[in-house]
Amino acid sequence: MEHTLLGTTLVCQIAMIVRDVEKATHRFAELLGVPAPTIIMANEDGSDTVSYMGKPTQGRVNLSFFHMENVVIEFIEPTDDPSTWKEFLETKGPGVHHIAFKAKNKMLETAAKLEKFGFPLIQNGNKYAYVESTDDLGVILELLDID
Repeated sequence: MEHTLLGTTLVCQIAMIVRDVEKATHRFAELLGVPAPTIIMANEDGSDTVSYMGKPTQGRVNLSFFHMENVVIEFIEPTDDPSTWKEFLETKGPGVHHIAFKAKNKMLETAAKLEKFGFPLIQNGNKYAYVESTDDLGVILELLDID
C-alpha cells in the first residue's frame, strides 16, 4: 500500500471522547452483551514523553478499549492535562475524536509526509501521533506504532 501517504489502508481503531469513561464503557458493554473492559489511566507514571502543540505535557487520559472483530473502539475521558482530548471536549463536546491507522515503525516518517500534505502534527507520544485533518476530513487521524 505504498501509494497511500499513510502507508496502509488498515483502520485499527476508532476513538470517542466522552465526559464519563466509566459510564460510556459500562453502557457500551451492556449494549454488546460483553464484560466491561478495565478502565486505565494512560501515562499515569509519566513514562511516555507526550507533546501537545509542540510543548511537553503530562498527557494523562482515562481509557477503555473494546476489541471488536475488525477494529478497536476506544473511549477517552480527558484529564486536566493540556491535550487534544481536553481541547476536543471543551470545544466540541463528546464525539468521534480520531480514526487510527497502523503505522508500524514509520509513525514519525508518515507524520512528516502528512504535514507536507497539509495535516500538521498536533500531539504525539512514544507510540502514537495525531495529525490535524478535521477541516478536510471531519476527524483527526492517528498513526499508531503497533504490530
